[in-house]
Amino acid sequence: MLMLDVLHHVVDSEPNMVVVGVADEEDLVAAARRARADVLIVGQAKDEDDDYAPLLFRQPRLKVLAIAESGRTGALYELRPRRVALGEISARTLARAIRRYAPPVSHAGAAGRRPAEAN
Repeated sequence: MLMLDVLHHVVDSEPNMVVVGVADEEDLVAAARRARADVLIVGQAKDEDDDYAPLLFRQPRLKVLAIAESGRTGALYELRPRRVALGEISARTLARAIRRYAPPVSHAGAAGRRPAEAN
């Protein structure tokens, strides 16, 4: 409860911020939607899984600010579009981009190569 008091104090001292609600963990998605929140602040236990992807995919503009139980550290989770200019495309730069930006593969593709390299 102490952390919640600190959060209210910080937010109340800012002219363009407001706490729009407090919710139990089971109600995060519904509460964030109802409140039309921009930032969802959650307390995070030491051993808690920090997978907020399902929540963020449901509400892509939402940001999740996770504060550790100790209140000393935190992390920001968000979905964000990304554009990387590749420059002039050649066979070599295309292959390099595929290798660099393709998700990691857990098993080898054809003839021990990654699937993106298979013929």
